Amino acid sequence: MTVTSILIANRGEIAVRLIRACHDEGLDAVAVYSDVDRDAPHVRVADKAIHIGPAEAAASYLNGEALITAARTTGADAIHPGYGFLAENADFAQACIDAGLTFVGPKPTIIRQMGSKIAAKAAAEAAGIPVIPGYHVDGTTDAELTAAAGRIGAPLLIKASAGGGGRGMRQIDDLEDFADQLILARQEAGTAFGDDAVLLERYVPRARHVEVQILGDGRNNTVHLFERDCSIQRHHQKVIEEAPAPNLPDDVRAAMLGAAVKLAHAIGYDSAGTVEFIYDAATEEFYFLEMNTRLQVEHPVTEMVTGIDIVGWQLRIAGGAALTLAQADIRCDGWAMEARLAAEDPAANFRPKTGEITDLAFPAGDSLRVDSGIATGVTVGHYYDSMLAKVIAFGRDRATARRRLWRALDETRLGGVDCNLGFLCSLLDLPAFLSGTHHTGLLRDTWPEGWRRPPLTDDDRASAVVAALLAARDGDPADASPWQSLGAWRMTKQLGRPGIATRYLRDDSNALTAATVVDDGARLTIRLNDTYTQVFDAADWSDGVLEHTHAGQTETRTIWVRNGSVTLWRDGNMHRIEVLAPEDALLGAPVETASDDAALTAPMPGLVTDVRVRPGDTVTAGDTVLVLEAMKLLQDLKSPRDATVLEVRHQAGDTVDGGAILVTFETRDP
Repeated sequence: MTVTSILIANRGEIAVRLIRACHDEGLDAVAVYSDVDRDAPHVRVADKAIHIGPAEAAASYLNGEALITAARTTGADAIHPGYGFLAENADFAQACIDAGLTFVGPKPTIIRQMGSKIAAKAAAEAAGIPVIPGYHVDGTTDAELTAAAGRIGAPLLIKASAGGGGRGMRQIDDLEDFADQLILARQEAGTAFGDDAVLLERYVPRARHVEVQILGDGRNNTVHLFERDCSIQRHHQKVIEEAPAPNLPDDVRAAMLGAAVKLAHAIGYDSAGTVEFIYDAATEEFYFLEMNTRLQVEHPVTEMVTGIDIVGWQLRIAGGAALTLAQADIRCDGWAMEARLAAEDPAANFRPKTGEITDLAFPAGDSLRVDSGIATGVTVGHYYDSMLAKVIAFGRDRATARRRLWRALDETRLGGVDCNLGFLCSLLDLPAFLSGTHHTGLLRDTWPEGWRRPPLTDDDRASAVVAALLAARDGDPADASPWQSLGAWRMTKQLGRPGIATRYLRDDSNALTAATVVDDGARLTIRLNDTYTQVFDAADWSDGVLEHTHAGQTETRTIWVRNGSVTLWRDGNMHRIEVLAPEDALLGAPVETASDDAALTAPMPGLVTDVRVRPGDTVTAGDTVLVLEAMKLLQDLKSPRDATVLEVRHQAGDTVDGGAILVTFETRDP
């Protein structure tokens, strides 16, 4: 079938990426959007766009009937699902074909076979490929799974058979937790994939996650595009990916690449796909995990080291073209690394964050690539995945690629929504990552109590004071009152009378720091709490950039000043500081509030999917009280203490705002 127009059944950065590939191939691209995505970047860059439903994914991006109708309405003759949503839904692929449309992906029979991790493991075993020990049987009951868990022993993994991305996955370190975690895994799998079937795998604590990119055309032409290492993960979701995999023995690499091609060839694979393995560096053994019958989030690193447009080949194969790449001609040159930028708070167990993007700037360069689905003014809500963009860097070797990626992340600016930039920079600096000896358990080993953002330094505070002073000088005099007593000051030239003032700096934690500012016309002196003094010989702030000189050295850093609030960055970490007059600091002093263990509140907007308690129930600290779905993840909210439930304010199916009171507990005796 001749393909001329592709409907992109996805959103965000992957939709933008697919639209660009369509244009490169001379094809028209049709975007779809929900109510909340009407002004999204992927809509703006498409040739056409069509509304498909409300914000809830089930009624829009997961609504196969609406997508097929949209393709017919806009004259599209093919549908590309991207990844996530319906990308590995065999029924949707078949429905596209039945409607006379081309589905950009493998045949529905292959999606169905490999989309089930249980069936995929059976196919791998039949092909003679080693499979990680566990229990993968269709139609198992909870009782059978519990018995199998006892035989396997802890640690083990519960995994959704029908999906990926860490959804429907639970790590069990104590078998006493198995029953509760099995319930949550099944619920999350059912919500995300419409199938609550799960399997069990032995957990390899210090394993590496290595995957092989393959291309096949269903005509016995199958090649690999080498491997990627995706071992840096949080909550079993990838964070940093790279190609090739570091410190992988040549014989292991050759065996792994050969196994991937063998499996793809055996099933007649006819698109782009990925075969995933677990590698045990201690024993140099590898095991088949699963096959993803779709494009991967991390495909750009492979494109960078091979020079092959994977999406372009997907489109050509879907249009009936034969694969003309010969394995001997495919080379892996240089090194590439990718970091996933997400709207989340790594210091709060990676809790998703929402908000409107007020400022955005990505670095640019010949060795950098940014795949982004966001823009200034876009609202990041709770309906979809928290990933915002991917930052990818290339280098002649691993060290160069890492340095370039770190610098690119440090130079990225995102305002209005909290994100994981600082966390990503921290990861790239870990000794185990620098040496290429990292593994899937690295985050837990490094930060057993959770990652914490580096605190503000006194140098940060002093820079904030200087930036606020200069911003007030350049702004409306009516807004500059906190600093008028100091006069104007810039680059050692005295323009006003000397002055002394005291101001207070309130940081993210609401802590106050006293700052004494002395302007003698020739220099500016900042004293903090009588323990720190910094003398600035010169300073200039413009367009959000502060340049200042002290101790004979000139430094430049990005600092935003908005309505008296200063935002600054260091090592990717964003800090906000309010610069206050004494009377304003007193107005913002902490106020006594009710004890935070008297109620359970929603950490962010979301959908209540399960309520485990009723008024009058007795709970123990740490018991799961309620399950909230937000950004495609289920969060089990726990009781803050031993208590009796007083009131349950929401039930399953309710949509709640962030901060909403969900459950209250009886008050403590005085």
